[in-house]
Amino acid sequence: MKRIIFLTTLNFVIFTALFGQIQQYKSKYPDISIVDVHVHIRDGEEASNYLKVSEVIKQQHGSNLAYFVGFFQSRNESLADVKAAGQNRFIFAVRDGREHRGFFDNSAEIIEKVHHGGYIGLKFWFGDPSRRLQPGMAGITRIDDPRFAPFFSKLEKANVLMTSLHIADPNGPFGDRQNWMKDPVFYWEQIRAFENVVAKYPNLTIVAAHCAWIICQDAQIDYLRYMFSTYPNFYVDISATLPYMHLVNRENLRDLYIEYQDRILFGSDFTGAFTGDNAIQNKANLFVEYFTALETDLMVNKGRSKGLDLPREVLEKIYYKNALKLYPGLKEIMGIQ
Repeated sequence: MKRIIFLTTLNFVIFTALFGQIQQYKSKYPDISIVDVHVHIRDGEEASNYLKVSEVIKQQHGSNLAYFVGFFQSRNESLADVKAAGQNRFIFAVRDGREHRGFFDNSAEIIEKVHHGGYIGLKFWFGDPSRRLQPGMAGITRIDDPRFAPFFSKLEKANVLMTSLHIADPNGPFGDRQNWMKDPVFYWEQIRAFENVVAKYPNLTIVAAHCAWIICQDAQIDYLRYMFSTYPNFYVDISATLPYMHLVNRENLRDLYIEYQDRILFGSDFTGAFTGDNAIQNKANLFVEYFTALETDLMVNKGRSKGLDLPREVLEKIYYKNALKLYPGLKEIMGIQ
């Protein structure tokens, strides 16, 4: 028992020291604007919370977290009001939420919102069906279900961006499956179904959330390379992937980021609902750990992972240049001609 207590105390001391290093980190790139392409917003208060976090980060660390791509579902405030609360530093995608629970073709409504209603694309969620369907409940379990075909075809023809599409859930290596999609056979069925969609609609631009969750094993990273090399309109954001960095080889992951620097975007998957004491500071700390993981070789992820220390030109693309290519209206709010 004493040995266990000693090891726990030692681990706490090491973690505290590593966390202190992260919190003392001053960005080497304060001049690079950072666009978070994956945030969740319900109202103007939540948008303003992000601006407070952004200011704390700039003051304490120098990082310029400046613009956001959000998914907005408020019934009480207009899109214009929320954008105003966010000082016009936000653009928003349509969020549906009924993808698993049966389906009707609402592509006309989405196309109208994207082309004329101030939205920039569609957020589509297709994670583990068990997270949306109760046992015995009828619904759609594969993203390549034929019932989706007219929907995807119309979006492709209308040039609607599919942004931060959530597919599958994390499937770690044997012995570290986490609490998500533990069955590797079912996991790969979902990933292959997603590839079927990407292949069938080659002109549909897709930014897959969380690196399409093809990021939790080294063999998955090989498959992600295959996806990048095969489908030129396939991109990913890196939101929520930091906790899984220790599951893969650092050099393999770093090589992926450098080799496909034109296809990877920064995202957090954070919400604007900040609660509790020091909520703004705590959220700022989470962002800074992501920046530290990308910009330095310091230990992150509770001391389990060494930062990737990416070159400046790679960071510029991940932080904002790739987003400029994809998101309508982003140049305008960033003041870029």
